[in-house]
Amino acid sequence: MALKFLNKKGWHTGSLCNIENVWKAEQKHDVEQKKLEELRKQIHEEREKAEFRQLQEQVGLVPKQERLDFLYDSGLSSWKDSSDTGFKALESFPTKAEPEPSTSANKVP
Repeated sequence: MALKFLNKKGWHTGSLCNIENVWKAEQKHDVEQKKLEELRKQIHEEREKAEFRQLQEQVGLVPKQERLDFLYDSGLSSWKDSSDTGFKALESFPTKAEPEPSTSANKVP
């Protein structure tokens, strides 16, 4: 009877506030896991589709086309890789040196 006040402490695992926070965190984690699983499934399907297309091109069932279909597909697997490398490439791009001043403009009479 003397320890009933412990549930009212903020650090106690049996307090309603802490139980509610744990439940919310579990729900958020479950939703995130479902999204990740859906993305994994979609990436797997895209890879299978690309592999089948490549096999068909190798066998000769489908004519090989040099097209940019990957730009128009959803491309979840390629999107994450290209976004990071694009910015890194721009950051490492050398900037032009300052233009040399023309000699006729700097001459003092």
